[in-house]
Amino acid sequence: MEEQKEFRNQKEENDFGIVSSFFEIEDIIRGLQKTKSFVTVGVNDGWKMGSMILEVDGQNRQFIYDAGRRDQVDVLVSSPRVFFSCTLRGAGVRFCVRSAVVITFEGYPALCSPMPAALEYLQRRDHFRVTANRLFKATVKMPESEPLVLDIKDISISGVGLSSFTVQTGMLPLESVVDESLDFAELGRLEVALKIRTHRTIEMRGRSTHFYGCSFCNVLPQIEGKVQQLVFMLDQQNRENSRGRLR
Repeated sequence: MEEQKEFRNQKEENDFGIVSSFFEIEDIIRGLQKTKSFVTVGVNDGWKMGSMILEVDGQNRQFIYDAGRRDQVDVLVSSPRVFFSCTLRGAGVRFCVRSAVVITFEGYPALCSPMPAALEYLQRRDHFRVTANRLFKATVKMPESEPLVLDIKDISISGVGLSSFTVQTGMLPLESVVDESLDFAELGRLEVALKIRTHRTIEMRGRSTHFYGCSFCNVLPQIEGKVQQLVFMLDQQNRENSRGRLR
């Protein structure tokens, strides 16, 4: 396809796999929305701006993303191709679309584009990581204070991603080891020790979201088996939900 051929000309690496299934493309872009991933948006001459995916409309095969300044929006709208690059849970994602139009989303200016015909995706992680597309909670047991409750964003055999509007920098210091209860509703509960590896904050429309990357510590074989089952079941649920949205 024309979009795919033109985007391949922009490649700087040869190890990206081409994803052309609409179901997979929607899952990946929806994953960018769920994880509030930072997305670089640009045009052919190298001009770029930062953005985030705000909404994915699988039925109409389009997605909405945050608009920049008026001059930036004008450049994107007038360009025959708009290029996107980002990282989703450690995997590189790149694609292009044929147009961008200005809309209003939740009272703010935003941009809307059609889903790409194909995208380039490279999974760099040693372990497959699945997004939690439902609301699951993690409770951190603090030794001298009330427990902290965060949302579970994703999970792999090596760890979990957590987010919160209220658990701020310093409340979960980097490299600290904490006991956590991971509640996956009917799929089960895990009692584990986690090390806080990474922290980042995303500011959007006056609100801060804190993201924590955590790795499992001293996992017993039976717990590792439960984690593998959870990853499999969540992945199956996500695939079934994606198919259901497009029926």
